[in-house]
Amino acid sequence: MRADGIGDALACAPLIAALRDAGHTVGAVLGAENREIFARRTFETVHVLERIPWPRHGSTARSRATALAEVRAARYDAALVASEEIDAFAFARDGAIARRIGFVNGLEKPLKSLRVRALITEAIVRPASARRAREHEAETLFRLGAGLSAEREPTRDPERLRPLVLDDPVAPHGAVVMQVSRKLARGGLDLGAYVALGRELARAGHAVVAVGDDAAAVAEAARASGAEPRSGLSTVQWKACVAGARAIVTPDSGAAHVAGMTGVPCVDCFPLIGTTPHDIRRWRPWASRYQAIVLDPRRDPAATGAALARAVEELVE
Repeated sequence: MRADGIGDALACAPLIAALRDAGHTVGAVLGAENREIFARRTFETVHVLERIPWPRHGSTARSRATALAEVRAARYDAALVASEEIDAFAFARDGAIARRIGFVNGLEKPLKSLRVRALITEAIVRPASARRAREHEAETLFRLGAGLSAEREPTRDPERLRPLVLDDPVAPHGAVVMQVSRKLARGGLDLGAYVALGRELARAGHAVVAVGDDAAAVAEAARASGAEPRSGLSTVQWKACVAGARAIVTPDSGAAHVAGMTGVPCVDCFPLIGTTPHDIRRWRPWASRYQAIVLDPRRDPAATGAALARAVEELVE
């Protein structure tokens, strides 16, 4: 159960690989936004929850009722609740799944931990604070499956993880992908930095492809840098574009985790905030070569672009 972001879902990939290779039939409860992030054959069934818009929690009544009916009919033996939301734990209970394994936060959040313990049958303690995280999210989630496979640690083998993400083998296209996003525009990765990055990569002889959900931003960055724009991609097309890249430069987001699970070298950009060292430890690309770059909003965009291009060169060498 992981009905939230793309990267959050992909962090489950090593756990899923272990469960499948141990002979289990695996289904998933995912959200409308991340339902296609895994290959179609990864799960026996995908049950989809439509999230209520932030800042509210939970899912819509209709999607919850539909997914619950599907889950009850499937008669699952165990639920691995890879979520922090109370609604996810309640869903597992309401789905009539006898064995329910999930995380509690102990004394950091005692009241919430008590509520969660009443909804699950087996509790695993994990820190609530990002500053106390000591392991990658993939390692944390892997602990949900303790005893369900013979594997003692999550795999870092892209050959095992890649088929969980991609429906079909992807031929390398050889370009460097820029995942264009306004997510960190105020943190140092603005349009000027993307333009400078694209120009530096082209100067070094790389073909450059600009992708992203914001078609206007992708078009503007591509036009000014000489990159090839690709917007309006389906999730399947976008995954193939990332997986076929020589390398990718991206803000820390779903693209970094697609790269991380498919073995694509990744320059992963993080904002300069108090939890950055912990965020890098927890969310860095899992199974690929990477450089984690901490952005500086005071740096000139040209200097940022040049630094990111150098990081790409170091990775592809």
